[in-house]
Amino acid sequence: MRNGFGFDLRSMEIFVETLEQGSQSAAARSLGLKQSSVSQSLANLEQALGVALFKRHSRPLEPTGAGRFFYDRARHLLDDARATRRELVSGAFGQLHQVRMALVDSLATAVGQPLIEVIRRHTSDYTLTTGLSHMHGHSLLTRHVDIIISDDRLENYDGLERHAVLGEPFVLVLPGDWGGPVDNLRWLARQLDFVRYTPQSLIGQTVERHLRLNRLELPARLHLDNTFALLRLVSAGVGWTITTPLCLYQAGFAGLGVRVARLPTEPLRRELTLVSRRDELGGLPGQLASDSRRLLERHFCVDIERELPWLVPELRLGA
Repeated sequence: MRNGFGFDLRSMEIFVETLEQGSQSAAARSLGLKQSSVSQSLANLEQALGVALFKRHSRPLEPTGAGRFFYDRARHLLDDARATRRELVSGAFGQLHQVRMALVDSLATAVGQPLIEVIRRHTSDYTLTTGLSHMHGHSLLTRHVDIIISDDRLENYDGLERHAVLGEPFVLVLPGDWGGPVDNLRWLARQLDFVRYTPQSLIGQTVERHLRLNRLELPARLHLDNTFALLRLVSAGVGWTITTPLCLYQAGFAGLGVRVARLPTEPLRRELTLVSRRDELGGLPGQLASDSRRLLERHFCVDIERELPWLVPELRLGA
């Protein structure tokens, strides 16, 4: 056995057939093999696993405790392998068995529930997670997830397909009763604390890079790892922040009582992109990206137009 498991599908098939037929000679006839080949395969299997699988002097052959355990597992694996082969040969693999997806928190809040309904039409099993975007990229590259919708396009990696979902500007968010000027961030930081995203998040890294490019060194007092907590502090009058319209929508900005304004610096944007491994999931990634855009247009864009109509021309769905 030259594999890390000590067995392969062929050796499992020979073992199962031998146990079900009751003898090596009967298994050899059933499988169209020489009896010596069956005997050698079983000997190699026991040696590789380091356990006895048969009670040697019983007729017909009976399994040991280890043999019965291995038989049950082998039957299950062989059934799965045969079903996989049948589906591949017949072309019946349009219905995926599992799709693992990771989204940025703000998008999961905005369209998560209806997007799950779309996923259910394409797969018999799925998982959906949220969290830090840079971890999503790593999970896709290490095959722990199949699809991400993130602000990390993984531009430096080949073999991926990308579908634009949403482009949005960063905005300045202040307490609702702020009546002072909003055209000088340096001056603003002397009046109120700047409430930051944690530097581990991609959105936090984007904002910090933008501040550095504009030569703004702001006191680092408040770092929060989620939009809800960050905007609640701003709403309570503790400070001000820089975030995006989708993050405001995620936190229920209509009830926050905050003031939203354009950044008084050069524009800063965030691009959310669906990324998956190329040619593995058929048309599903493109379909999910299209459905995400449709859901955002139906819910998110309608609310933005009602609450912050001046932002609508700066939103972009798709490429």
